[in-house]
Amino acid sequence: MSSAAYQCFTHAADHLHAVQALLFEARVIHSYAPYSLLRAAVEAAGEAIWLLEPASRDERIRRCLKRAYENVRQGKDFMDLSGLQTSGRPHAERVEEIRSLAVENRLDPHDICGRWSTQRQLAFVDQVAGDGKETLAQNLWQICSGFAHGREWATLGVLERSVESQVGNVVQVRLSSSTDVLLNMLYAATQLTARAKALYDDRRTCHR
Repeated sequence: MSSAAYQCFTHAADHLHAVQALLFEARVIHSYAPYSLLRAAVEAAGEAIWLLEPASRDERIRRCLKRAYENVRQGKDFMDLSGLQTSGRPHAERVEEIRSLAVENRLDPHDICGRWSTQRQLAFVDQVAGDGKETLAQNLWQICSGFAHGREWATLGVLERSVESQVGNVVQVRLSSSTDVLLNMLYAATQLTARAKALYDDRRTCHR
């Protein structure tokens, strides 16, 4: 559990540091790249919170095993697609180990090896961090995903724009990143990462 949560936290912190280096050290504001970095930070921090927040140790173990299975599944998908051969243990052996751990902990192996959803994780984060009244983590991840995938709805909805020319229905628009919006998103992602770190520190010292 501690290894999985720490992995999530360090991924979040690393991506936030990259945004900090771009904005405050290099003093460069890219139109799209910072949002992709923030997306990774929000997703990783949210996963850490999802793993660590439940008061029940059994539930934390369940989530950790689900994460372990998803890691194995995605690794196999890559190997199958690339044609590469794994140098470690076979996929079936690793899955069987996860299923055995589930049984040892009185958990349903079918659930452990079931569906995985980042959006469900972030919905949980919003529930515990915002008392279920806000969807900050989900909204932040969704808008940043729009940037990561080059979706027009995200860029036109967030970036500052000025019309350069227009001929009929054809408009030439200049897009640029809004400093205020970007800093607000950075602050929100930092707060989620801080919560993940606080949970990590608490869980590893209280033996709960």
